[in-house]
Amino acid sequence: MTGAAQGVGRATALRLASEGAAVVLADRTGSLCDAALAEIRAAGGRAVAVGADLETWEGAEAVVRQA
Repeated sequence: MTGAAQGVGRATALRLASEGAAVVLADRTGSLCDAALAEIRAAGGRAVAVGADLETWEGAEAVVRQA
């Protein structure tokens, strides 16, 4: 889920995880995803957080590698 650190991206990631999806949280500043990551894991969900700028090819590759 891109933009998973806040707003609609975060809300969507939390909802998908609550429905049983394994979620990759992606945001330019990966540390900002830590709260959502902790919330998902505390509820028994599966998630990883990746700091990446998806405006670049390298950023997209980083997300895929860590997914």
